[in-house]
This record gives sequence, structure tokens and C-alpha cells, in this order.
Amino acid sequence: MCSTSIRKCPDRGAAAIIPLRNTAERFGAVAQTLHWLILLLVIGQFVVGTTAADLPVGIERLKLLTLHKSLGVTTFALVLVRLAWRAYSPAPPLPGTLQTWQKRAAHLSHVLLYGLLLVLPILGWISSSASNLTVRWFFLVNLPNLTGPDPALARLTKLLHEGGAWCLLALVCLHAAAAFWHEFILKDGVLRRMLPMFPQEKP
Repeated sequence: MCSTSIRKCPDRGAAAIIPLRNTAERFGAVAQTLHWLILLLVIGQFVVGTTAADLPVGIERLKLLTLHKSLGVTTFALVLVRLAWRAYSPAPPLPGTLQTWQKRAAHLSHVLLYGLLLVLPILGWISSSASNLTVRWFFLVNLPNLTGPDPALARLTKLLHEGGAWCLLALVCLHAAAAFWHEFILKDGVLRRMLPMFPQEKP
């Protein structure tokens, strides 16, 4: 039970309604939805991509690769939407208790995450085009080829795509570790700002 002599009890009813836009205390419904949806898509891409890589050349591998590319195109589009929304509704500031280097490290990690999320689909698209394989979005829409057949370019972009994917996985793990560090060590509420089920407590 909350003690009024220490702090006011949070308004649970009001906190349950998350505004669409970000506030100074937490991320809004749009940012939260995009964040978790993009995370699920990235996980799906890794699972589908690594599964397809172990299959022999055939129809099953082709289907999985088409799904992998479709998820990549979808992720690319959603990241652009998220960046546009972030420009329209800025993220809540980091706690003032963090040191300058910690804030810079957090900013750098976000820049790298967004950069990889945008660059990796383009590399995959170029690799497919250079391999003379048209990218299809969920077997519905054919995307234009970015280049003509070029085996050397296909190999290079494929290597960059695979290497970048593992870098992205490492960054996602680091991002998650930092979030748990904020929640359980610093206890500054940074993780809860992105979780709809936890209301932001008022001082």
C-alpha cells in the first residue's frame, strides 16, 4: 500500500490510457507499437534467414528467402515511419542522473541500430538484384532491381549483409542488457517508459 507521507500513489486508471504521442516521462502508444513490432520482425528475420541458409537449394529455401526479404522490406518501411514519428514526437529525455559519456553511448547505439536497420535491407536488395533474383514482397509485389546481374557485387553485398546482421544482433543484445541495467541496477525507470503494462509513477 502506498504511503502518502512518502509519495502519492500513482493514478492507475489514468496511467492505463497511454497517449499516442511521447511525453516527457514515457513513450507514447505509437512509438511503443513501432518499437516492439520492429523487434519482432528482426527476430523473425534472423530465424527465417538462418533456417533458409541451412536448407539445400529448392522450393522450400526459396519460400523462406522470399519471406525473409519480405520481412526486411517491411522492417525498412516501419523504421522510416518510426524515424518520422520520432522527429514529430521526440523521445523523452534520458535521466539527468546519467553521466555525459553514458548519454553519448546511448545515442551512438541508437544511431548504429537505426543505421543497420536501414542499410541491411538495402544490401540484401542489391545482393538479390546482382544475383538476378527479383525481390518479391510476400509474393504480391515485385520490387525493381537495383542493379543488373553482377556475381562479384552479389558476393560482396551478401557478405556485408551477413556480417551486418550479426552486428545488429549484438547491438540488440547490448540494447536489451542496457535496458535491464537501467531497470534492476539504476532503477531509474528507463525500461518502463517503453512498457505499456507499467504505469509511470508520479513523485
